[in-house]
Amino acid sequence: MGPSRSISQQSGGPLGETRRVPLYIFGTFSFLSISVGMWLFALATPGFSWFIVFGFFIQLHMIIAYAVGYMGKDYDLEKHKEIVEKYATTPGDDPSVDILLPCCGEPLELLENTYKYVSQLTYTNYTVHVLDDGGLDSVKALASAYGFNYIRRPNRGHLKKAGNLRHAFGLTSGDFFVVFDADFCPRPEFVGELIPFARCEEGRDVAIVQSPQFLRPCGEQGASATQELFYRVVQVNRDRWGAPICVGSNALYRRAALDAVGGTAEIAYSEDVHTGFYAMDRGWRVRYVPLALACGNSPDTPRAFFSQQMRWCAGSTTLLTNSEFWTSKLTLVQKVCFLTGMMYYFTAALSIFITPLPALIMLIFRPGHIIYYNFFFVFPSVLNGMIVFRLWSRQRYNFNCLFVHVIQQYAYLMAIKDKIFGTTAPWVPSGSHKSSTSSNLSTKRKNTHTKYRNMRILCAFWTYGTIGAVIALSAVRIVQGHGWWNYVPMLVLDVYTLFLTLGFIWRTR
Repeated sequence: MGPSRSISQQSGGPLGETRRVPLYIFGTFSFLSISVGMWLFALATPGFSWFIVFGFFIQLHMIIAYAVGYMGKDYDLEKHKEIVEKYATTPGDDPSVDILLPCCGEPLELLENTYKYVSQLTYTNYTVHVLDDGGLDSVKALASAYGFNYIRRPNRGHLKKAGNLRHAFGLTSGDFFVVFDADFCPRPEFVGELIPFARCEEGRDVAIVQSPQFLRPCGEQGASATQELFYRVVQVNRDRWGAPICVGSNALYRRAALDAVGGTAEIAYSEDVHTGFYAMDRGWRVRYVPLALACGNSPDTPRAFFSQQMRWCAGSTTLLTNSEFWTSKLTLVQKVCFLTGMMYYFTAALSIFITPLPALIMLIFRPGHIIYYNFFFVFPSVLNGMIVFRLWSRQRYNFNCLFVHVIQQYAYLMAIKDKIFGTTAPWVPSGSHKSSTSSNLSTKRKNTHTKYRNMRILCAFWTYGTIGAVIALSAVRIVQGHGWWNYVPMLVLDVYTLFLTLGFIWRTR
């Protein structure tokens, strides 16, 4: 399957307008509500003051994120149309473009579907290159059938996808190049919608024009819908400050901006984020165009989604420990935007342990302070996730999205743990499980599966342990004469939490 909606339809679709105002207003209200509750808990007794450290970190992240969001603005689709029309290419005035299609053992039917859509691009001056790190003759034959150039590098596996792209960079010469991951099917007008932003008067210093990684919402609904906020709001906000993230696939790159460094960033994972950052540091700009110009597949199992999120977290947080980030030429606002993105991973992982602690501590040390209306500090946040996001989303945002959020939290926790202890898992191409026979790849995948299993075990022990303790302690306090009605909201929240974790704990694949 591939993209089907026209550009005009997208203007009112999932990425054309942000509808940020109601989303941010209610989000701010829920943030302030739970913040008041956190501070009241921390100040309830001197012994709880340590909680301020964790609460402050989470609040700092949210304050910065909302500040950037409130000062953002919606994408100007009319200006987009004006630029595309004014700087449209014509035969003889069309810069050469290389279309790079990296692959590594993905199913042949998946590749063929992508190649079919790539062959339908309406741009007049482009050459397609299949970069096969899987080294499969079947892929070579498929590329030949479509008239694509086939490249198989001698040192396959070196630096993973980044090494594959850098090798191709040295063999190609187009003025621009586009990267499509194995599952992304572009619209015919893909190049024509992006290249004007690198050709217009204000785009002479644009190194990368990034479009969204729009994911097909079907059986893997939850995983695709969770990315909507990032591509529909966050990236648009960051573009105003000149700090959108390069996400690799579905982007147009200017060769001249990368010539000095030999192509994309020389790093084994998340080369996309680093390529964008280094380009900015060299004085180039990254632009974001929030139109769904290519359609891809979400991870089709919880385990695959866990692996993807762990990899994204590992790559993005690498900038935090990179001295070049802190000493870079990026403006303060640009650095804040990047820092906010990195802080998100830490706050999501930290929330695993912080969320259940206040109830447990109050039950043990201050049971008399537990009153039923304390629930109203938390209620707006629950409402935000269950109803507000559902009304805002252009996709069917339902409980599946809340389920996968749990997977995200534990994936980030594992990635951060790996970063601290130097045990980051090697990159494994998504979708390669059906075709690759490499024993080395099998070992790497087994390592990832072990991490997924370990996080499920941790989730089970932590969730069941904390909820079990809350239930037991609540029973004790009720027997001791405390009003049972004060404990009902807390127990209802625990049942809700248990419900959300079941999909992660008991899904082995």
